[in-house]
Amino acid sequence: MYKKILVAIDGSDVADHAFESALQFAKTENAELFVLHIIESPQFYLPEVGIDPASIYEALVAEGGHITQHARDRLKNEGVRGQAGVLDNFLSGHATVDQIQHMAEEFHADLIVLGTHGRSGFKRLMLGSVAEAFVRMSTRPVLLIPQRSAVESSMSA
Repeated sequence: MYKKILVAIDGSDVADHAFESALQFAKTENAELFVLHIIESPQFYLPEVGIDPASIYEALVAEGGHITQHARDRLKNEGVRGQAGVLDNFLSGHATVDQIQHMAEEFHADLIVLGTHGRSGFKRLMLGSVAEAFVRMSTRPVLLIPQRSAVESSMSA
C-alpha cells in the first residue's frame, strides 16, 4: 500500500517512538523510508546575554549529524531500504512544516509519520504543534504517533 514513507525526527522520545513505528511499518510494507531531521533556528536571540549564535548553530548541526547517523544505522540493522537527511531552516528561513512538506514532495512520499505529544489547551498554545500544523497543510496521508504514556514507558524500561 505505502511504498515511500517519510518520518520527521528531532531526537526527542516522542520522535524516537514515531521513528520506531515508521521503521516497523516500512519493514511490514517493504517500503523505502526517508528519515528527516530539521535543524530549527531558535525563536529568540538575546545578544545582550553574550551568547554566540555560531556555537549554538554548530551544536545543532552536530546533533543533527548524530541523530541521522543513528537512523542510518537502524535502517541498515533492520534491513530497511532508506536514507536519512538533514534540512536546515537556520539558513533557509522556511518553517519546519514547510520543509517537511517540501521533502515529502521531493521524496514522493505516500505517507508521512510524525510524533505528537497530544497537548491541548494552553500548553498547545504556548508550545505550538508541528504535527497539528502539518496535518492542516499536508496534501498527503499523515500518520500521527502519540507520545507513550507513563505506564507504557515504565513497562518498557
